[in-house]
Amino acid sequence: MIWRPRLFLSKGPPTRQKKKPRMSHKKYLEALAAASLWDEWVSMANGGDDQYGIKGDRDRFLALLELHVRSLIKTGMEHGASSTNEQPSNPLKIKMLRGEFESYLPSSQASRLYELGRELGASEDAQQRATLREALAETVDAVSMGIDAGSSFVDSAMRDVLINPPESESSQELVPSDNPESV
Repeated sequence: MIWRPRLFLSKGPPTRQKKKPRMSHKKYLEALAAASLWDEWVSMANGGDDQYGIKGDRDRFLALLELHVRSLIKTGMEHGASSTNEQPSNPLKIKMLRGEFESYLPSSQASRLYELGRELGASEDAQQRATLREALAETVDAVSMGIDAGSSFVDSAMRDVLINPPESESSQELVPSDNPESV
């Protein structure tokens, strides 16, 4: 055994470092500022360590971020239809089942999602709407890639944006009718 006077002077025998206990979903979302939480997930997506023990709550973080993306797009579409231009705050307070949390996106991506949604809401041209939908999907994909969320995140975040506008959908019923004459 090697004598280490500094350890001897400490209050008690040397102990092994204990790993920080994993914080609950609500605690880490409250403890970390929204931008810090985003930075932590980007760091982990790029091979960094899970400093706060939050990796197990990945699905909850992605759900929060998905709601943020959907809210920006939907608000943009509503503002475009009504000729309003009031971009939502960033970070944005999102209500979830376990309370209200702040979600953060980098300003450039948040602005881009809102502006594309706004243009989509104001546009009546089918070709322009298709182009805007593609641009929205690319922007959501960039968000997804930043945190290594995968393609299911893009699909979920884009679900409020119709791929096929109502006028191009076929008149086929999604649920068969009980009426034999409609077949």
